Amino acid sequence: MSTVDHDDKTDQPEQGEQLDLRLLWLLLIPGILVAAILVHVITSDRDESAPSTATSDLVVDVPQQVGRCAVPTAEQLAQQATAVRATVIATRDDAVELRVTSVLAGPQIGLITVSLPAGGQTTADTSLPAFQPNHSYLLAISADDKLAGCGLSGASDTGLEDLYKKAFG
Repeated sequence: MSTVDHDDKTDQPEQGEQLDLRLLWLLLIPGILVAAILVHVITSDRDESAPSTATSDLVVDVPQQVGRCAVPTAEQLAQQATAVRATVIATRDDAVELRVTSVLAGPQIGLITVSLPAGGQTTADTSLPAFQPNHSYLLAISADDKLAGCGLSGASDTGLEDLYKKAFG
C-alpha cells in the first residue's frame, strides 16, 4: 500500500507548486492585457494624431463672378473646406501652379493648380487674385474644388492674414 500512496503523491503537485502556478497566472494575465492595451493605444495614436506625410495634388477652378461681393468675414471663410498658404511656382495662360507651404484647414495638399478662366488672369474679376511668381497667397477652396473669391483668397501680405487667423486659428 505504501507504493500506491507514493504514486499518488508524485502525480499531484505539492500545494506550494499549485500556489506558485496560480500566482504566475494571476500576474501573467493582467500583464498580457495591459501590454495589449498599450500596443492598441500607441498604434491608434500614431494613426490618428500624427500628421500625414502623404500629400495630394489639387486642381481648382475659378467660379464665374456674379453680382457684387460682400465684405469677407471670418465666418464665411471658416465654412470653406480647405484653406492653405501657397507660393506661386509657375504661371501659364490657362493655369497657375502653387506649392502649398502650410495647410490651415482640410487635407494635406502638396501642389495646387488653379485653372484660369478663358482669357487668363484678369484683375477686373474680383474673385481671382492677381497671381505673381514667387509670391505667397492664402487660398480658400470649397468642397467642390472652387477657389473662394470675393476677397476670401488673395495675397498673404494683405489684411487677409488677420481674417485667416480669426477663421482657422
